[in-house]
Amino acid sequence: MFDGLKKKLSSVIKSFSAEEEKEIRQGAKEEPCKEAQPAMASSAAGSPGAVQRRPPMARQAGGGVHLAAATKIKGAFLGRVRLSGSDVAGFLETMKISLLESDVAYGDVEQFLASLGDKLNESRIDPKNVSRELLGMVRESLLSLISKTAGISLEAAVARKIEANSVPVKILFIGPNGTGKTTTIAKVAHLLKGRGASVMMSASDTFRAAAIEQTEHHANALQVPVVKSKYGADPASVAYDAIAYAKAHGIQVVLIDSAGRQETNRNLIGEMQKMERIIKPDLSIYVGESTAGNAVTRQVNEFKKAVRIDGIILTKLDCDAKGGSAISIANETGVPILFLGTGERYTDLLPYDPQVIVDAVLPAS
Repeated sequence: MFDGLKKKLSSVIKSFSAEEEKEIRQGAKEEPCKEAQPAMASSAAGSPGAVQRRPPMARQAGGGVHLAAATKIKGAFLGRVRLSGSDVAGFLETMKISLLESDVAYGDVEQFLASLGDKLNESRIDPKNVSRELLGMVRESLLSLISKTAGISLEAAVARKIEANSVPVKILFIGPNGTGKTTTIAKVAHLLKGRGASVMMSASDTFRAAAIEQTEHHANALQVPVVKSKYGADPASVAYDAIAYAKAHGIQVVLIDSAGRQETNRNLIGEMQKMERIIKPDLSIYVGESTAGNAVTRQVNEFKKAVRIDGIILTKLDCDAKGGSAISIANETGVPILFLGTGERYTDLLPYDPQVIVDAVLPAS
């Protein structure tokens, strides 16, 4: 998970830190020697042969040497050092390329680098711990970026509805074909059932071949009821029947599948709008695959024009060689990510936690 992004960022940070530490060590060796040697210069009067000794460089409080002409304060004897503007700019540019190559959206890259650049330009770094302190600033800036869009807790939202006796809680799942939507519904069923809620499924994808059988298979495996019909049946009608079944049998949560569709298929989008009008879902969740990269952002924004989306579940993160899209989607769409799908097992559903994401992308500082 996040292997590609983690490898790129770690490499950039390690390389830059090593170069900075090398320059600082070199500066620590050279500066005392330069100070010890008297500098010869022509006298102000310009008399032939007249020389004057350049005054020693002024010492700062704490015994450090003030290198006024240097673009960067170097030397371990200074205690802490400030990175030069040119070095910071070079590091940020390299970081930018790595992030863009890892599918992080351009706008998010710019925000992240602006925050990180401010920290680097304002900070003085311990020359003995350049890598650790640099990593800490990168982690802080990344956490700030992905924490801006606060997510909702699906479990908490369902629990509140149940406590208020506003049941059945209707959750509609939408998104393109091939994203693992039906499997994700089964994972959510397993999760909610484990929290003590009674759950059932609605096999309302009457369009894709074998979709009904797949939903039924998961329902049987999880030992939860399922309402189905024949292929070609009205999906909204199937969902309506499932809700009626839940009310009659005291079932608290109905998880409603829908036909996978592209954002450009207006007929299927219209069908999805009909489902929304008829069943009035309490939550509408978009299921997209992380391997689609920034295309997921475009898809979500197009779906939002037609229906309400309350949250995103991003699947197949275990197959995503880059991983950067998980950082960008929430900010670029304004829709929070609820879970990350990391495998095929029912337990392979990771709650989206910004701190967990940062820990997965970057080692602890």
